[in-house]
Amino acid sequence: MMIDNWLEKTKIRNALRKFVKKYLFNKISPNTLTLLGFTFGLTCALFIFLSSITNYTLEFIILSAIFMILSFFLDVLDGTLARLKKPSVFGGILDLFCDRTVEISIIIALVSTDPLNLVWPGLFSLAAIILCITVFLAMGTTCKTKNAGKNQKAIYYSHGIMERSETLIFLLLMTILPPLRIILLWFFAILVFLTALQRLIQAYCKLSSKEQ
Repeated sequence: MMIDNWLEKTKIRNALRKFVKKYLFNKISPNTLTLLGFTFGLTCALFIFLSSITNYTLEFIILSAIFMILSFFLDVLDGTLARLKKPSVFGGILDLFCDRTVEISIIIALVSTDPLNLVWPGLFSLAAIILCITVFLAMGTTCKTKNAGKNQKAIYYSHGIMERSETLIFLLLMTILPPLRIILLWFFAILVFLTALQRLIQAYCKLSSKEQ
């Protein structure tokens, strides 16, 4: 898996850099793009919720899928722009906050469409996200301290099974395929939990090698 890691090695990355340099570099800040993506993501969650309480279910599902994709695209653009302009610590923190808030909001919105059947896989998904981000931040803080003065990245990032692209795919499928939401939510929760374990193992291996 790890689609994000694969995309970095393709021509798509260079195409994005050229697009950002030409159209965005001197016109908008990375944080503004982050907040725009955040707004689109929350709007997506609202549309998912509205799809279950109005007579325009299909229309709201289509709108939510469109806004989800736009939110993700803006997230990709803000990361590309930040790397070109030099990443800031606050920008990295803001990006993490917005990404997780959007993901959690969408999951809550999905659960609200059928709470009786989706509450447990929804809770396990949220718990898995908490575990994953806790290990991610703990590992990032520790490795950043160990590598003080050596690493110029704003936030230490470790790759895992479930990253931003995989999360988008799951959330998008859950949105457009209501009958499969319970299965996809359980599968999502399991993969996010496995990602947390993977990062825990990565932290153990990385820190053990430094202490020897």
